[in-house]
Amino acid sequence: MPIRELEARVAAGIAAGEVIERPASVVKELLENALDAGASHVSVEIRQGGLAHIRVADDGCGIDAADLPIAFRRHATSKLSSLDDLDSLGTLGFRGEALPSIAAAAHVRMSTRTASADGAAFIELNGGNVAAQGTEGGAPGTIVTVDALFSSIPARLKFLRSVPSEAGRVRQVVEQLALANPHVALTFITDKRTTFETPGNGALKDTFAVLFGHEQAEAMLELAPSSHAAYKVEGLIGLPSLNRANRVAIRTFVNGRWVQSRSLTVAIEEAYTGMLMEGRYPVAVVLLTVPPHEVDVNVHPNKREVRFVREGDAFSSVQRTVRETLTSRVPVSEARTLAPVPTTMGSNSRTLSEQGFDFTVALSEARASLLPLITGAPAQPAPVRPLSRLRILGQIANTYIVAEGPDGMYLVDQHAAHESVLFYQLLHRWDAGAPEVQPLLEPMPVDLSPDEQDTAASAGDELHRLGLQLERFGESTWLLRAVPAGMERASPEALLRGVLAAPHQLGGSQRHWAMAASIACHGAIRAGQMLDAAEMARLIEALENASDPTYCPHGRPTTVKLTTGMLEREFGRA
Repeated sequence: MPIRELEARVAAGIAAGEVIERPASVVKELLENALDAGASHVSVEIRQGGLAHIRVADDGCGIDAADLPIAFRRHATSKLSSLDDLDSLGTLGFRGEALPSIAAAAHVRMSTRTASADGAAFIELNGGNVAAQGTEGGAPGTIVTVDALFSSIPARLKFLRSVPSEAGRVRQVVEQLALANPHVALTFITDKRTTFETPGNGALKDTFAVLFGHEQAEAMLELAPSSHAAYKVEGLIGLPSLNRANRVAIRTFVNGRWVQSRSLTVAIEEAYTGMLMEGRYPVAVVLLTVPPHEVDVNVHPNKREVRFVREGDAFSSVQRTVRETLTSRVPVSEARTLAPVPTTMGSNSRTLSEQGFDFTVALSEARASLLPLITGAPAQPAPVRPLSRLRILGQIANTYIVAEGPDGMYLVDQHAAHESVLFYQLLHRWDAGAPEVQPLLEPMPVDLSPDEQDTAASAGDELHRLGLQLERFGESTWLLRAVPAGMERASPEALLRGVLAAPHQLGGSQRHWAMAASIACHGAIRAGQMLDAAEMARLIEALENASDPTYCPHGRPTTVKLTTGMLEREFGRA
């Protein structure tokens, strides 16, 4: 085919698809424009997830009436005039692509007034073409309405999710920009119902409390400035006790821009080293301020990613600031390596390692059965262990049960053992199609993220069959009515979120196995929990009756055995 220039309508549709992916993209662009206009109050309203109607109203500086038609031309902007300006950007938007892209995909109306104007000017566009314009009454500021999104690009609709899911994504965008701008009062309205209103008093913790609840806000620490950081880092970080099963609660911002940065996320995670269990992630709102000429925001069409001139300084600034705040407020002495403690057998005493005692051989023998799991080699049938003949001796560190057997000493990881018991109980109930549930005294409302909502909707049958009774209650809120029986130790909300964070992309039996493993992990006895002799005996008995008492569902051994022969060799009796 000969090369030819695309029609304006086709080119506009392609450009709109690059910038406007879904209703949340529209809200993000319009809200960023309102913030760039210096607004102190912004109202965001959507209907049917933003597909039917979006309205963003602000009290910012407004647009001059003569400039209004120009605003909807491609690459028209008031925020950039030369290529050199890219090195000193202080605004969220700058390309001049948002308004024409939105206008190409919907029916758009803008009404705007500057402080010096006698009245407001308006313009209406349909599919990118001007349908009407004129003057009207109105307060200083700008109001943009977007109706029938993607009506001119219907192919885009098939890539969207459910209305509640799209509404959840819009809410996520508004939440992130509210966190980045606590000095701006933001109101979010969904289907004529006010979802939240931030105070706009400049206090990030107050904004966080409105968005995620006062209980979570009380568990957040304000970041203290670090003298070792190259860049300024502010924000809130959660106590280690406030954690999640995925990274969705880690929010990073650069110069007021919400970004997805793997480097900054890893920096935050590393700051929590030694404070969180493996597979758990912190809650954090971290705002990094970098000189504009040291960060490139023009590397992604939706400005989601940034590139640093000195990425190492950005990483270390975040990591050090978060770590210093944690260590000053959350002592971590138990995470430090302790020096060997010498024996007390006179002045010539030596440490056990100095005397030549080494348990490496014994432990490697005890762990030899793990090799098939690690290497993928064919596993040999696990030997039958006479667990019922064990004599309970006690606990070590309230974590490991010590018992004597006919052929040596057994150490049982109480969490891994109980996790294995619960896991196979859940699978047995699944196979029988008869889940045992524990109804909550009162249904628990839980606000789910868009990804969690998608999982809850797509895996509803699996959740119900595992004993989790969940139903939609509003836009992003779901009601948890019951949990699987035997989960008295677990927080119902933490259990639910852990299950929804399980690998839901897996199909067939793998998905409900992953969910059952997550439920078992949350409901199991924790490390550090003191057990009496009867509780330890019941756990050992239950472990013996489990389908596979050797490993927990995550592949960790439940039991390590030190045979009598191994002990005799270590003490020089053999």
